[in-house]
Amino acid sequence: MQIINTVAALDAVTDPTLCPILKRYRDLMDLAEIFIVEPTDTLDTLKQARGWLFEDWEFMHHHASGWFEAVFVLSQDGGGHVVLVPDRPDTDSTVLQPCRDNSDATGS
Repeated sequence: MQIINTVAALDAVTDPTLCPILKRYRDLMDLAEIFIVEPTDTLDTLKQARGWLFEDWEFMHHHASGWFEAVFVLSQDGGGHVVLVPDRPDTDSTVLQPCRDNSDATGS
C-alpha cells in the first residue's frame, strides 16, 4: 500500500491514470491522507494502514481510468482519507467488491 501524506509524495506519483485524480488533492494535503491499494493488500491491510474499517464513505466514484475513489471525512475540519483502489483482476476481491457494489461512475 502506498500512503501519501505530503505534497512531495503526491508529486512523486507518475502513474498517468492516477495523476488526474491526485491533482485535485494537492492543495488539501494538510487535511487529507491518501491510500493507494496494491494487489497484495487486503481489507485487513487497509484497516491497519488507515486505523478505520473500509465503510461509511462520503462518496465512492468509479473513474473511467480504472480506479475507484472512496472519500472518508473523519473530522469536522474536513480532514479525512482518500482510498484509491485499482479495478483490476489482481486486486483483492474483498477490497474490490465493495467498490463495485457501491460506486457511481464518473467520466474522469
